Amino acid sequence: MNKRFLTIMLCPMVLLSGCQMPFQKNKDDGAGYLFTYTLTENPDNLDPQIASNSASFTVLRNMMQGLLEEQPDGTLTYGVASHYGVTEDGLKYTFTLRGNSYWYYDENKNDDIDEGEQWNVTAEDFVFAFQRLFQKETRSPYREEFRCISGADAIIDEDASVDTLGVYAQSENTLIFELTRPCAEFLSLLATPAAMPCSRKFFEQTNGRYGLDEDSVISNNGFYMRRWFYDPYGSDNLIYLSKNSANDTVQKVYPSDVTFLIRNGQTEADDEFKNNKSDVLSTSVYYPNYNEENGYTMTSWRSVTLGFVLNTEWEAFKNDNIRTAFSAAIPRSLFKGDSKNDAEAAYGIIPPETRLGTSAYSSYNSTPVVSDISDDDIKSMFKKGMHELGLTSLPSSDILVCEGSVAEDDLYEIIQVWQSLFGFYAGIETVSEYEYYERLSEKDYVIALCPLEGKRNSAASVIEAFGTDKNRFNYSNNELDDLIDTMEYARDWTELSVICRQAEEIIEADHIFLPLFYKNKYLIHSTKNRDISYDPYSGVIDFRRAKYYSD
Repeated sequence: MNKRFLTIMLCPMVLLSGCQMPFQKNKDDGAGYLFTYTLTENPDNLDPQIASNSASFTVLRNMMQGLLEEQPDGTLTYGVASHYGVTEDGLKYTFTLRGNSYWYYDENKNDDIDEGEQWNVTAEDFVFAFQRLFQKETRSPYREEFRCISGADAIIDEDASVDTLGVYAQSENTLIFELTRPCAEFLSLLATPAAMPCSRKFFEQTNGRYGLDEDSVISNNGFYMRRWFYDPYGSDNLIYLSKNSANDTVQKVYPSDVTFLIRNGQTEADDEFKNNKSDVLSTSVYYPNYNEENGYTMTSWRSVTLGFVLNTEWEAFKNDNIRTAFSAAIPRSLFKGDSKNDAEAAYGIIPPETRLGTSAYSSYNSTPVVSDISDDDIKSMFKKGMHELGLTSLPSSDILVCEGSVAEDDLYEIIQVWQSLFGFYAGIETVSEYEYYERLSEKDYVIALCPLEGKRNSAASVIEAFGTDKNRFNYSNNELDDLIDTMEYARDWTELSVICRQAEEIIEADHIFLPLFYKNKYLIHSTKNRDISYDPYSGVIDFRRAKYYSD
C-alpha cells in the first residue's frame, strides 16, 4: 500500500490541485497515516436525523458521536455518555455526559482551534436533535423507530408540539428519556446516527443547508470536514477529513487524515483497491489472492442471507403451490461449500450469528424454519399448481445475478434439480450492480438472486428489511408489517426473538424470498494496517483507531 503521512501544514486544495505533499516520519504507535477508502456512492446527506445510505453512515461515524456506539460484535460502548441508569420498570433512562466532548467547526479554515470554533456538547444538543427528529418538517425516516418515547405517539398521530417529547436536559450534562413502554432495543437505537446530537446554534446558521455541503457540517468526534467535492459527471469526487484535535486528547485519534474517494458502485471500489489507490476494501466477494502470504489481512462476517426472489407477476409464480414447490426443491443438504468457507446453506431468513442484544439469534431460535419435503410431495404440489393455472409446461428463463455476488456452481446444482423435477430450464444472467438494482425495482426479471441484511447487527433489523417499501423487490405482506410494528413493544430480548421467529415463518410461507446461503462479507487491507473497525451490517468503517506500521 502507498505510504501517506501528512504534516500539519497542507497546501490549499492539495487533493485537487496535485501539489506535492510532504511526508512525516512514521510513529511507533502507528499514528499519523492518511488512510484512503472508497465509498460506492455519494453520501445522500450528512444530517444524522435524515441520512440513509451507508456512505453517509461511514462519514458520520468518523465525524460525529452519539451517547452510545455499537461495535461490530453488537455490543454497546459509551460515546458522549459516561454512564447511564434505568428505572426498574424500564421507563426512564438517565444519561450522564462525560463533559469533555466538543463541537468543532473550522470557520476560517486554517486547521487551528480558534476562539469560537470549539464548544461543549451538552444534553440540550440531544434534546434539540430528538425534537428535530420528530418535527414533521424534518421528514426523518427514523421517528417511527422511537415511538416508545413519551409524547411520540401524539406528535406523530395528532401533530402535537415536539416540546412535549419525553427527552429532557436536567442539567448541562444530564439527559433524561421518559418512555411510555419498555423497549428492548432502545439502547441499540441510541447508537444509530438518528440519535446523534445537533448543535442548535450551528444548525440555525446553516440556513436550511445543514448536512448538505462542506460548510454545513460540524464535528464532535475524531475527524472534521476539510473538503467535500462531488460532481455527478466528474471522476475526482472525494471527501477529505482531518483529525479533530478538540477531541483527540480524550479519545486518541491515530490517523492524521482520512480521504473518502466517491465512486459509482462496488466494481469501481474493487478496482481502486486493486490499483493501490485505497487502503481498505469492504466487499461480499471472496478474493483468494488477498491473503496473508501476499501481505493482506482479510476478516469475514457471516452477515448476509442470499436468496432467490420470485417475481409474482410471472404467470407461474402467481400460484402458491408452484412457488412452494420451487422453494422445497432447493437441495440445501447437498450444498457442498468449499475450502474458502464463503457461504453455507440457509435454513432461515436471519443469519444465525446475527444478534439480539449480546447473544446470537441462534441461541434463541436454533430450529430451522425451512423444512425438508419429499420429491413426491414436491412433484404433487407442482402438478396441482400447473393444473390450477391450466399450464402444461413452463417456458425457460434466466436467473438475474449481480456480478461478483456468488460462485455459480451451487446455482447450477439448483437449476439441475428444477429441470429434473419440473422440466424448467434456466440460465444465469450476470449484470452490473447498476443494471441489477434497476431491473429489480422495475420487476424486469423472473428469478433474481438477492442479498438481504439488516442495517445493524440485529435480528429485528433483518426482519425490518422485508417491510413494505423497505425491501428492493416489491414484497408486501400486511400481516408481516403489523408484526414489524409490534417489535418496538417487545419488553426484552426473549419476547423480541419470538416476534422475529413469527416473522421468519410468515416470510417463508409466502415463498417469494427463498433463502439459499448465509454469505460472508469481508474487510481487506494490508497487514501493515491494523485496528480498522468495520460493521458489516451497516457497512460503516471507523478509522479513529486505525494504525499503520511500515515494518
